Amino acid sequence: MATTSSQNILDKLFSGDFFKNVDTAGLLKQFDTSSALRQESLAAKPAAVPIALTGNSISSIPPEGIVISTSGQYQFSNDITWTPASPGSAITIEADNVVLDLQGYTLSASIPGIDQQYNGICITGGSDVTVQGGTINGISYRGVSASNTANLQISNMNIGNISYKEVTTGYLTPSGIFIDSSTGFSVQSCTVQNISVTTPSCAGIQIIESTNGSVSGCTMTNFLNNDGAVQGFSYLLCSQILTTGCSCETFQSSYLGQTITSGHTVIGYVPIFCIELVFNDCSSTDMTGCCDDCHGMSIFLDAIVEVNNFSATNVTDGAGPRKTGAKATGLEVYGVSVGINSCTVENITAIVPQDLQSAGFSAWGESITFYNCTATNVVVTDASKVPSTQYGYGTGFGWAPDPRKEFNGQPANMVQYNNCTSNNCQLGFDTWFHTNSQWQNVNAPGCPIFILVQPDTASRILSMDKCSESPDGQPHTVTIYNIAANNEYPPQS
Repeated sequence: MATTSSQNILDKLFSGDFFKNVDTAGLLKQFDTSSALRQESLAAKPAAVPIALTGNSISSIPPEGIVISTSGQYQFSNDITWTPASPGSAITIEADNVVLDLQGYTLSASIPGIDQQYNGICITGGSDVTVQGGTINGISYRGVSASNTANLQISNMNIGNISYKEVTTGYLTPSGIFIDSSTGFSVQSCTVQNISVTTPSCAGIQIIESTNGSVSGCTMTNFLNNDGAVQGFSYLLCSQILTTGCSCETFQSSYLGQTITSGHTVIGYVPIFCIELVFNDCSSTDMTGCCDDCHGMSIFLDAIVEVNNFSATNVTDGAGPRKTGAKATGLEVYGVSVGINSCTVENITAIVPQDLQSAGFSAWGESITFYNCTATNVVVTDASKVPSTQYGYGTGFGWAPDPRKEFNGQPANMVQYNNCTSNNCQLGFDTWFHTNSQWQNVNAPGCPIFILVQPDTASRILSMDKCSESPDGQPHTVTIYNIAANNEYPPQS
């Protein structure tokens, strides 16, 4: 059930005319995982009661962990290895006005297994809590976890070597930093690296039902999920978050068919059911998907979002042994009132895409503007990775295809492409499923097709299976017919 805060976000998101024609209840059922994420945390209550900390200097942590329940400034005095006997957190903070400074030292976890939740620092409520200046290494589930906080600050933290395995529980998502139901938060200059899991999903920084925050100068690098999704910056039911100067590097998913998961997507940045977000000067590099979607950034079911100077390089989908995936995109938009400005994507490849497309930029929704954006080297290939339009086009700018019923009948309405360029793509601009849209001062050097305009009798057949987000886990094909209408195209030679 949605909280008051999240319901206000959903009411604003779905208030426009576009979503009146969309099964929003179906979308929420599929993609609002907030309750499940909380349930997973509640189900993993510490098996032992943590020991109350005495004094302000921390030089060791007992197997039960320690709890800070009094305001004050606390600091590490040396590197610490925590050896828990049972699941729990090394440090729990449950007071207001706490500063925990690791002072450059490392909190390492020597855990008995990777199938239970061993966490680093857990903040449970309170206001004006700061965690800063150190490393958390070798935990299994969450490096820093915070819920129901105000004015939270996490800075200069390095979280690495997260390992977890869980194939029977859905939605479980190990993450470097997790923030829930908080306001006025700041995450600055943090690194999450070397995640290797077999779980439904994993994330670098995951934020749910929180507002009025900033994430800046953070790096997510070297994430692998052996049988599930991979996300760098994952925001769910959030509002008013500014994300600046962040990067995602070297993400990869694989498929085993074991986990209970909604998909195997690889995405650098993925806000879902969010409003009033800004992304400045962020990047995704070396994203590799197996048999589902792979995107540098996905603005997914959001409203009032601005993306400036984003770049995506080397995004490849279908790289698993099956040699087929859903689609690859540098930056995709599913939303309303979204502005994409001065963004660049390069080397976007889909191997035998089930959605018949690789794209630099794609749009689904209403009132979306692409300004001064460039897509370079976007291709579709056969199973041998040889460029081939037999399986769809490598498109610089186009519609965001999806075979699921909540998406496959909805257009890209009132989309503006202004001063945009496709370089060396198989298709420059695809007008498929666009309505009331305009292409102004666009060009496509090195593209065999500048702009593709097809009649409403034209059809495309999309497909999906268990790996690529089929709702029932069964393979399906869907035939869709073009509904493009009332568009203004540039002159064609």
